[in-house]
Amino acid sequence: MSLYLPFTKLPDSYEAVAAPGAVFTAEGQALVRTAGAAAQGVLPSTGTATDIFAGFAIAGTSALPFPESYYNKVEQFVANSSGAITLSLTPVAGQVFILDNTTGNPATGYTVTGTQVTGLTAGDTVTVTYKYALTVVQERVLFGDIQPGGYVGAYVGQIGVASRGTIYISEFDASANWAAATGIYLAANGQVTDQVHKGANAVQIPGNVVGVPGQDQPYLGIHFSAN
Repeated sequence: MSLYLPFTKLPDSYEAVAAPGAVFTAEGQALVRTAGAAAQGVLPSTGTATDIFAGFAIAGTSALPFPESYYNKVEQFVANSSGAITLSLTPVAGQVFILDNTTGNPATGYTVTGTQVTGLTAGDTVTVTYKYALTVVQERVLFGDIQPGGYVGAYVGQIGVASRGTIYISEFDASANWAAATGIYLAANGQVTDQVHKGANAVQIPGNVVGVPGQDQPYLGIHFSAN
């Protein structure tokens, strides 16, 4: 699921009223209240100045609570003699980060076309982090079946909120260099991003990065407190 539970520790959480019209699509989405309408409940972050950080979405069901649409993957390659590599899956446009392990710096000047990445330095080892769209089959293989009847909170207008602790999520900007992040900011659709990719009026989360996405677990670890 969108939370990596073995590393996630959440001492504080509660059930919150969902704001009118709020649509939750994954556990681990960043949740906010809207400035001037705090009594209206929580919704996924918007990446604007009106966001008041409340925590991260949790559901705690025995099966997948939401039909998730995206996931992240981290792969390592050696660029061929043409400076090209082939990814296993097709990334979402703009959701790719490549670290050149040989130089220790982020790769620049590359082009992503489908699963093909060109413009890398021939012979260099690179690590690629990217977000991709899930098919129905991929979703079931990775996460199992959807909770029968759907997430019960959707019927009573509420959502679980983790307000303090350490959480490993997949709802992050995959184009960011999280190893160099100096701040975590709210983005649209319940995503989080870094200081480089944040919007002009994005709100910073009170927390810090404690784990970067890797091949074994493609999740972003955040220690945070919304209290």
